[in-house]
Amino acid sequence: MVLVGDTFVGRPDPDSAFATARHLLKDVDIAFCNLETVVADAKYLAPHDHDHHPRTDEWMFDSYVRAGFNVMNLANNPSTWHGLDAFLRCLDVLDKAGIVYGGGGRNLAEARKPAIIERNGTKVAFVCRASVCDPLTAPATEDRGGIAYYSVQTFYEPRLRVHHVPGSPPIIHTVPDRGADRAALEEDIRKARKEADVVIVSWHWGVSPATGGTGELTEYQTEMGHFAIDAGADMVAGHHSHVLQAIEVYKGKPILYSLGNFVHDLHYQKRPDLVLLAMLVRCHVHDGKLQRLSFVPGLYKGNGPPDFFQPSQAPQIVKDIQKISARFGTQFEVSKDDVAVTLGETS
Repeated sequence: MVLVGDTFVGRPDPDSAFATARHLLKDVDIAFCNLETVVADAKYLAPHDHDHHPRTDEWMFDSYVRAGFNVMNLANNPSTWHGLDAFLRCLDVLDKAGIVYGGGGRNLAEARKPAIIERNGTKVAFVCRASVCDPLTAPATEDRGGIAYYSVQTFYEPRLRVHHVPGSPPIIHTVPDRGADRAALEEDIRKARKEADVVIVSWHWGVSPATGGTGELTEYQTEMGHFAIDAGADMVAGHHSHVLQAIEVYKGKPILYSLGNFVHDLHYQKRPDLVLLAMLVRCHVHDGKLQRLSFVPGLYKGNGPPDFFQPSQAPQIVKDIQKISARFGTQFEVSKDDVAVTLGETS
């Protein structure tokens, strides 16, 4: 199984978006991405919709399928940026293509339902949530389509010397819902645990550079990452921040706080100077358990896709990923083709 982060293809040659990773996707059983767009033709948009945010024409979606992607997260902000009609059309397109998806549906029950895929007698379930979206229009309800939303509140605390140092930035606290949303997530993880061998929580969270993010984790990411593992998940895979974030091993289970960007064609060809760290995550599942987790280091330029390297070809990228994970004491083992994360009880 392989996992990549935010993926939005909207270029004239959509197959080129997957060219650099095709050799890494070849012959894998499960390929996951966060679908950072809504797949619907323009005719499904409301007449007044001139939003510049991600949208992918339906003919382009075949490129995802040809590349080998078969599981996608829909719990994110782009899913509903263009309204309900476009979102519902996107579900039809994915259904027709045979894509397994989670985090979005025609009602709340569908949006919460784990995305389960079976390969070689092993079932892997993805429980999907988003904390980054329009909280008024994006969440699914009992009788309206939308995404699986997890609410988080933000509070700003003045620093101790704010009166001595005018303009000093506040301390930002984020508090995830500890009532109904938490209970629903726990219920969904436990249901998935009964139905599948491996359970992964996919979460759209964090702060992107476009809204002031610097790559630092928010408080709720660590709290809810730990909660997901405590509730029975085998792994947490985050996205939205558009930059790589730390890898933590909590109670022997990996938390990938952000998978970073894979392809993002917003303002295509207008960001040639953008350079970010990237990675493609590999998971080896055997006997119904996650036995090995590793990443292939990459460098993301412009709108992507990343160029991927053997670790010996990109030692600085490997060091940078180790550095951002150092606060958790995460251990890595560098091999010829990738960098393995040492799984085991570390906290």
